[in-house]
Amino acid sequence: MLKKPFFSVIIPTLNEEIYLPKLLSDFAKQRRKNFEIIIVDADSQDKTKEKALKFSKYFPLEFINGEKQNVSFQRNLGAESASGEFLLFLDADCRVNTMFTRNLYIDIFKRKGLLFLPVLITEERSRKNRVLFRLINSVIELSQSLTKPLSAGGSIFIAKKLFWQLNGFKENLYISEDHNLIQRARKLGVKAKILKDIKVVFSLRRVKKEGQVMVLYKYLLALVYMLVNGEVTSKIFMYEMGGGRYKDSKLKEKWSLKGDAAKLQKIIRKTSAFLVDSLS
Repeated sequence: MLKKPFFSVIIPTLNEEIYLPKLLSDFAKQRRKNFEIIIVDADSQDKTKEKALKFSKYFPLEFINGEKQNVSFQRNLGAESASGEFLLFLDADCRVNTMFTRNLYIDIFKRKGLLFLPVLITEERSRKNRVLFRLINSVIELSQSLTKPLSAGGSIFIAKKLFWQLNGFKENLYISEDHNLIQRARKLGVKAKILKDIKVVFSLRRVKKEGQVMVLYKYLLALVYMLVNGEVTSKIFMYEMGGGRYKDSKLKEKWSLKGDAAKLQKIIRKTSAFLVDSLS
């Protein structure tokens, strides 16, 4: 009889035949196999399912065909099938090291919490990226002391009992559903703890496709909108899901920045240059 997994890793997908196998390969190499993988797919038109199922010989794997393209819906659907005590939500394009599940298990019992966030890093460890992600992680950590704390993107580790106490992710949100979950937990008195020894590699594929300025603009706009207006239920900009659009990362989408956006572009460039000089 197989031992019940402690972690249920839930990964929403849409046309992720290129990126998903890399993440699953990371889990195949884990030193401690205390997990199951649940992939919830949004009707991929590529070989996502075929390539995912090849990893079923390495760990318990369930591939669920979801009914719609909605990451919150997909994550919630995956959580319904989870048998683990802790739910690990990860994006299909992220990466983890071989000690990830072992060290995470140890840290969870050491820190004694119900909600945890990792430190985000990037594979492209340029000086500029190191400074940028150092800033991002600092902001996320500091925000945990505020009334509206932030999440580490789609990387969230949460006790299943707490997740369902919160009724899961809100499926009517267009973006920032991850921040929303953390904030609702905070209202229940549960503060997310940052695990500084647990690192998740954050993919820069969107940055490569759309350009750094446009991606930062979208994230800042979503953040300001959320802080001022609350939940982001309307389509305030284009934010597509799916790995298919990133197959040729060299083909950047062209954007026309005018007015306030152009001013923001100039501010971001000056701020980035200042941070690189002051924090490195």
